[in-house]
Amino acid sequence: MENKRPRRVSAFAGAFFGIGFIPVFPGTIASFVTVLIAYVLTSRVELHLIREIGIFLVLLLLGLLAARDLIRHGGESDPKWFVMDEVAGMWLAMIALPKDNFYILALTFFLFRTFDILKPWVIRKVDRLHGATAVMLDDILAAIPAWAGGFILWKVLC
Repeated sequence: MENKRPRRVSAFAGAFFGIGFIPVFPGTIASFVTVLIAYVLTSRVELHLIREIGIFLVLLLLGLLAARDLIRHGGESDPKWFVMDEVAGMWLAMIALPKDNFYILALTFFLFRTFDILKPWVIRKVDRLHGATAVMLDDILAAIPAWAGGFILWKVLC
């Protein structure tokens, strides 16, 4: 008899503690919740760059482990409810940007979701790959131009 507990834990983590199971726009909702968490967290705790990178690495590792476990045990390679990739990608898109500026966060969110949904350039090629790394990597790649757009806006506004 196979132990289902790791799959349940992996599914719960991969669904970002249940958000992925929301029936409409789970990736967008998970990304938005990530922005809200970052906003609230930085209003209470000073997040230095090293802490932001540490949070990203934890989210990335959690997503990789959950995706690997789910794929290894016969699950879909990238189910719609698996949103930890959006969470890690959205967090990466916000690294080192001011999280108390609505315009910067809104633009970064919009750009991240646009690149994640449309999957231009190499993002589309990576999205066609299989495995836990591929599940996470397309969103990491979508975060790069989103971060660049947020950074440019930040420098123009300041």
